Amino acid sequence: MYSLRMRAEKGGEHVSGAERLVKGEDIKKVLTALAKRPKDYDKMVITVEKVQSVEVIPKALSVFSYDFESVSLSHGFAVEKLKQAGIEESVALKAVELLKKGSNPKGGNMRGAVLMDMESGERLEPDKERGIRTVRVDWKNRESVRRLLKERGIRKQYLERFLDALVLATKNVHCGVIAELCWSDDPDYTTGYVAGRDIGYVRIKPMKEYGVPIGGRVYFIQKERRDEIIECLEKKAMIVEVL
Repeated sequence: MYSLRMRAEKGGEHVSGAERLVKGEDIKKVLTALAKRPKDYDKMVITVEKVQSVEVIPKALSVFSYDFESVSLSHGFAVEKLKQAGIEESVALKAVELLKKGSNPKGGNMRGAVLMDMESGERLEPDKERGIRTVRVDWKNRESVRRLLKERGIRKQYLERFLDALVLATKNVHCGVIAELCWSDDPDYTTGYVAGRDIGYVRIKPMKEYGVPIGGRVYFIQKERRDEIIECLEKKAMIVEVL
């Protein structure tokens, strides 16, 4: 199998990214699809890398969806779910505030995710401008999962985004991430999520106001496991069998 990764920027800011694991005969078709993902960019980097071994995750995280009347209510609910996953309330609140203002210390969005100590809230990623990226992951049969999600009422324009986010969150948990907080930097997409082994994948809307171009991910981890978790997220190839 081959790992295909796409990253697009505009003005030095990350605007789009995608990750796939495919067989050799599917590389051309998938690369064409990935190249069409960014709406507007001035730089795109595509990486194709042969994968020597792939670990199988039997099942994705269970999915739950909630809609609220305001961003503040959504954030409050997200914090409660993170507490259920074992995250200190003060740490969960710190993560929410971080994503609201932008997790890059220089301002704006990071390409990758923040690693945050689940007890103290300390940032643990080695490069606080790059962050940590979950890569080398995909569905065993992406098309069958896409059909199932369509049957569950997920809108067509959000399907690929949902497929990517759910498979990433599933790998994160498998690698030792205790919980995750995320919402998109796409100004037109206001749904976010929290995820964890004990809470599943919890879609929450709205996690930001429409038109806001700030978003990102925070991975809550045990500090002493930082290096092994980074190794798993960025180096190990995994496929998820079923939804």
